[in-house]
Amino acid sequence: MGRLLGVHGDDQELDRSDLNKCPDCDCFFAADNCPLCGKPCPEHMRAGNRPVVKKKKHKRSSGSSRVTFIEWYYSWWFIVLMMLFTPIIGLILLITSPHQGWKKGLFIGLAVLYLIVSTVGFGSLLSDLSSLWEKPVDTSLTREEYIAVCEEVSPKQFYRTPDQYEDAYLCMTLTVVERATYSDEHEGDVYYICQAEDGIAYVVLLRDCLIDGSQNLIPGDVITVYGEGAGETTVYDANYDPWEGPCLNMAYVQINN
Repeated sequence: MGRLLGVHGDDQELDRSDLNKCPDCDCFFAADNCPLCGKPCPEHMRAGNRPVVKKKKHKRSSGSSRVTFIEWYYSWWFIVLMMLFTPIIGLILLITSPHQGWKKGLFIGLAVLYLIVSTVGFGSLLSDLSSLWEKPVDTSLTREEYIAVCEEVSPKQFYRTPDQYEDAYLCMTLTVVERATYSDEHEGDVYYICQAEDGIAYVVLLRDCLIDGSQNLIPGDVITVYGEGAGETTVYDANYDPWEGPCLNMAYVQINN
C-alpha cells in the first residue's frame, strides 16, 4: 500500500505532480491503488499525466481592521450643521476632511450648488442659466423683418405706460446718458441709461440683447433702437445711485450721430 499524503478538495490549490491522484477521493499516493477506496489509479490521473493546476491569485482586501478616529469637527453631522448656518466653513471642513470615496465628491458637489443657490437665489440662478441658451428677444426674424414689425413710440409714451408695451415690438429714438454698472434683475448683463432725444428726462433703460453682435454705446450717442418691452427695472450708475424706469430689451440698434 502506498503512503497516504492527504485528501484535498477540487477547490484547493495544493497538487503533487509527482504523485498519483484518486479521482473519487482526491487522495494523493505513490502506489497503483488508492489507499482509501482501493481503486486502481486511472492512467490520466497518474503522476506526470495530469494537467498542471494553475494557482489562484488571491486579492488582498482593500479594507482594514484598523479603526481610524477622526476629529469631532470632521463628523458628518457637524459638517451638515455648518453647511446650514455657515456654508463657507462647512465647505472648507468637507474638503479638508479625511473622508474618502464617491460620497465625499457627491457631497462637495451638492454643497457647492447649495452655496451658489443660497448666495444668488434660486430664481436669479434660473434666470441667469436660461439666458445662456436663450436670448430674451425674438431671434426667429431677420433684421429687416424685425424692424418692420416694430411700432414706433415716443419715450414719453413708453415711460407713462410700460406695462402696456411689455413684450411688444417697439422702436424709439433715444440719447445715451451712461452705461449702468449693476442691475438688480439680471446681474452681468449690460444696461444703458437713456433719455428722450430732446433731453427731456423720460428715463428709458436699455438691456443689451443685440442679435447681430455687441455694440459699445457712449454717452451722447443718439440712437434708434428696436426691441421688446420688458416692464420696469432698476439699475445703478457709476456712483451706485439707482435709476428706475421702463426697460427695453434691445435687439437691434442704429447710431444716428
